[in-house]
Amino acid sequence: MTRFSSTALLWCAAAAVVVGIWLAFDNPDIDGTSKGDGYTCLAPWDTVLNDADNYPGGEPPSDADEIAALCREVSGQQFWEATTVVAAGLGLAGYGLVVRRREREQP
Repeated sequence: MTRFSSTALLWCAAAAVVVGIWLAFDNPDIDGTSKGDGYTCLAPWDTVLNDADNYPGGEPPSDADEIAALCREVSGQQFWEATTVVAAGLGLAGYGLVVRRREREQP
């Protein structure tokens, strides 16, 4: 049976939490709009937690409502991916602490 060291588990947990936080703050891009390919939406945390509308600034393009809807969809999906990764990282951290405790109890 393969054993995982607590240190490896805790490093993996930390990496998962960092990746999850990055996903929550990374502004997603969308393609195929009148603003051109690679239009940057608002950050997922801002879209989900603050209910940001993602309506393009400046002179409103003809497809502003579609851009806003697509940004809300993409940002919402990325936010839930971020929360899933952070939750998995926290679960892994808990498991790593249990393994560390067991390692210390063994002679």
